Amino acid sequence: MNLRQLLTKAGIRNDIIKAVERKKLTAEQELEVQEKAMAMTKMMLNDALRYRKEHGGNTPPSEKKKTIIIPD
Repeated sequence: MNLRQLLTKAGIRNDIIKAVERKKLTAEQELEVQEKAMAMTKMMLNDALRYRKEHGGNTPPSEKKKTIIIPD
């Protein structure tokens, strides 16, 4: 399955498919993009873990459900 078929199957519009096909990357450029994406992912994950560590797993307690018993 080529790139056009994959994007079409995913429901991507035709103008987006044409733009993706125009922007072919060399292997070196692709590696650079992947490294940038990995760095961004690590930064976001570190921020999320730091926030979780600072604030803990503090979630507000859920309210107790009230039940109404109706006599027969």
